[in-house]
Amino acid sequence: ARAGMEHLCTLSQNGPGDKLYDHVQSKLGTIRRLKDGKPGSNLSYRLLKRLLPLKCGSGRQGDWNTDPVTGENGCKSLKELLKLLDEKVNAEITRTRQAALMPILEALRKYVIDYAEKRRTEGRAEFQDLLVWARDLLRDNLEVRDHFQKRFSHLLIDEVQDTDPLQAEIAMFLAEAVPNSQPPAPRPDSWLDVTPEKGKLFVVGDPKQSIYRFRRADVEQMNQLRERMEAAGGNALSLVQNFRSHRPIVVWVNHLFSQWMDGDETQARYEEMHHRWEADNTDSFHPRVWALSDVETKDNMSVVRNQEAEDIAGLLRQMVAQKWKVLDKEKSDKSGNASHRCVGYSDICILMPTRTGLANLERGLESRNIPYRLENASLIFETQEVRDLLNCLKAIDDPSNQIAVVGALRSTVFGCSDIDLLLYHEAHGSFDYSRAPENTPSGLIPNALAVLRTYHNSRMWESPGSLIDRFIRDRGLMESALDHPRSREQWRRYRFMVEQAWRFAEGGGNSLRAFVEWIEDQINERVRVTESPIPDSDEEAVRVMTIHGAKGLEFPVVVLTGLNSSGRRQSDTVIFDRVKKQVEVGLGSKDDRISTPGYEELSEKEKKMSDAEDVRLMYVAATRARDHLILSLRRKETGSRSTSKIFAAMISETMQGSDLWEPVHLVDVDGSQGSLSDSTSQDPPNSIDHSIEARDRWESERDNLINRMGRPTYVSATSLGRHAQEQEDKPEQESDEPWRRGRAGTSVGRAVHAVLQSIDLATGADIEARSRVQAAAEGVPDREKEVADLVRVAVESDVVHRAVASGRVWREVPVATPTGDGVLHGFIDLLFEEDDGLVIVDYKTDAVSAEETPEAVLRYR
Repeated sequence: ARAGMEHLCTLSQNGPGDKLYDHVQSKLGTIRRLKDGKPGSNLSYRLLKRLLPLKCGSGRQGDWNTDPVTGENGCKSLKELLKLLDEKVNAEITRTRQAALMPILEALRKYVIDYAEKRRTEGRAEFQDLLVWARDLLRDNLEVRDHFQKRFSHLLIDEVQDTDPLQAEIAMFLAEAVPNSQPPAPRPDSWLDVTPEKGKLFVVGDPKQSIYRFRRADVEQMNQLRERMEAAGGNALSLVQNFRSHRPIVVWVNHLFSQWMDGDETQARYEEMHHRWEADNTDSFHPRVWALSDVETKDNMSVVRNQEAEDIAGLLRQMVAQKWKVLDKEKSDKSGNASHRCVGYSDICILMPTRTGLANLERGLESRNIPYRLENASLIFETQEVRDLLNCLKAIDDPSNQIAVVGALRSTVFGCSDIDLLLYHEAHGSFDYSRAPENTPSGLIPNALAVLRTYHNSRMWESPGSLIDRFIRDRGLMESALDHPRSREQWRRYRFMVEQAWRFAEGGGNSLRAFVEWIEDQINERVRVTESPIPDSDEEAVRVMTIHGAKGLEFPVVVLTGLNSSGRRQSDTVIFDRVKKQVEVGLGSKDDRISTPGYEELSEKEKKMSDAEDVRLMYVAATRARDHLILSLRRKETGSRSTSKIFAAMISETMQGSDLWEPVHLVDVDGSQGSLSDSTSQDPPNSIDHSIEARDRWESERDNLINRMGRPTYVSATSLGRHAQEQEDKPEQESDEPWRRGRAGTSVGRAVHAVLQSIDLATGADIEARSRVQAAAEGVPDREKEVADLVRVAVESDVVHRAVASGRVWREVPVATPTGDGVLHGFIDLLFEEDDGLVIVDYKTDAVSAEETPEAVLRYR
């Protein structure tokens, strides 16, 4: 490739004036350096990366001669060669990355296996260990397998779609049909080769509700289990009776999902349901699927979510005010005679696929004074009360964590205002309460710090659960919640944190710091917590849940929100291929990924399976509704993959005019029509705007002010120079000033500076070796002699001799000085001290004539 490029470059008529010629020449030095490198070395990898991109879009073919060998235009031939070289370079980079990744994976594999073996020898078992050890015992020890096969005559697995492969293996080994033959036939050691005894294994499940792939339970695993049972002569019976939803919802779900679930290898086969409840469609009772705000907007997603939250809050108030009817199951008999009652807030559940948009929803409900409770612990972690309490716990644990201390002081736990904090700081008060004397003057902040100090001193002698419970009681958090419109919700959140602390202690946790880190890990990793706090039976409040948390439940009214995002598209770092029994790993973004050979192919399959699971997630959500299913369809014009857009498109194509589907018209309680989020009503004069938009504006203005005033404005001399150049409105390559010319000169300059930064200035030893290394590192290996010559000129100069003789010399000294409203900062190449003061030396590698030197020096000074 190098020889071909050098030959083709000779065909350029204009030489260095051609951009393609310049580009190729800048890469040739790197290619020569690669020729002498060792394959797979770090140096080779860095040099390969420096080759990219091998641009071939520039170059004027008319400026090139015809290649006498091929008969083609030299520019065209060179572009084709560059494209080929680009493919080779990328392939080599991929091989180098894979070679670097495999030792890491092997070390990690060995660590995991060794740690599992250590747990086994020490008698410590995690939940996963119990499954693995049981599977291994049944698979590898036929005596044990036979013992338990005789002990259990029948096996029943409920919710089999939630069963992971390990659990399926255990079940199949227990249900194995053992042939009575002489000599005994070989026994299978893979559950996929096991034939179960007919009638021994009985499973119940719905593949359409398989939504736990994060636990490795998916449709593929369920299909494999079904195939093994059918191979043994087992029969499948379809249960299609729906006992929950009214006819309009069941028919709508059948119509939509029979098209959406295509039944390929990644998806469940759809079987239509039969409804039980047939509404009489009286004037007061209309069970339906309702479309809420089926509109597209150009607003950003934050605005869309705020409007969606206001629409939902307005609809909930409207439903209660207009006395929508729901089925009263307590007063309905089994013969079909139905009784109805007015809807209450406790009949309504808001379901969301993820926690994204929860804060917007909470503010929307609060703006309309809608009582609500969060029934997933994973949602509770996102609330302000829990975050305030976590700040207090972090401040108690670590007095030097001043961010947590200030956050605790600003919370409702201590109620210190920003003005209080500012005045305390200006009075030279310390937020590190471990440094403050015990007898500090009384006041709001000193008293609060004294409380934190007291709990800090007792944290070593008290369990996390006991300490948190005592802190909540001593600070009166339960009592202060009485002033909140949702006091019971706040009580539940505090009780939940205490319960989590006690569970943590029961699991072996014994320190406050470990508990806080455990909670933060769950928040950061967005762990799905299945335990839900128990609601009060007499509480009239809307329930807010994730779809995963609502599985197996039913609600008279379901509002499905959060459909306007595009869903998950990022593949996991580690992917398991259970068919080929391989593990594939991929690190980094798609354009710069380090991965094992089969990762990309398996990643595409994983994306298809994730998309299929998203469809099943919507099926689970839709079938939670008994009387009314409300779909919030407000969305952006862009984002064609959002669920709300898919819903709207499928419905508009197939269900227009259907009695199953109806838009809901938002009406204010005073009777005014229109979208609540688009209301144009004016506030009274001098009133305070409490809308979500006003709060967002205030938060944005506050954040901008804090960002602007909270950090110094730094500017470098390089930035000032660039700004001055832009002001002159003159491209760099056309500049008349020699010290602004050439990108290669910059690379040479960096190499010279790097050598002078590390070399022995007194002796100048190893100039050639260090120059060779730095020239290669900067991508100009062919100019290493020029770098060495420039370094030698500097070392032999009078000013450097003076610096060495002074005995007080520093290199690469960071320096900053106030300028205007900010700070100018940079580095001094060489600084030394003589009797009359400090001397500053700045290295320059400009190619200037004697006449141009004074002007350049004046500019740099």
